Amino acid sequence: MSDAKAAWVRAGLIFFALVSAVLGLSILISPRGFFSWSWVNMGMGYNPHLMLDYGAMNLAAAIPLGGAAVVMSPAFTRTVLTSYAVWSTAHFLIHVHLRSHAVAHTSAAEANLLLGVLGIGVVVPIALLLLTFGHPTLPRRQRE
Repeated sequence: MSDAKAAWVRAGLIFFALVSAVLGLSILISPRGFFSWSWVNMGMGYNPHLMLDYGAMNLAAAIPLGGAAVVMSPAFTRTVLTSYAVWSTAHFLIHVHLRSHAVAHTSAAEANLLLGVLGIGVVVPIALLLLTFGHPTLPRRQRE
């Protein structure tokens, strides 16, 4: 991976690590506050256990994301980005499935904005993952 590609991958990993850490901490500190946002609760009942688990999961996700940004080993970085891409894709598809429910409790504009942001969250880790692959003419050991 070239220095420029590595810089983009590292920046993306740091960004996702920071977002996950801040989101996780804020949910753990104020789960009801996070749930009170209309695009989060979508008119559903509050579940403190679920909110605290989601906060803890986000905080925990920050650790491998940050670790991959520091270590930048190809295998670890690819594993972390693949894991994040799987999670973000599932999260996006869940919100696509629940879009009509979101519109009923927020607005079409807010639901579409959320889907746009979540869609970016799918594309970026996949793009970063693709950047981790080296020049195709080099032997595998030299690329990694």
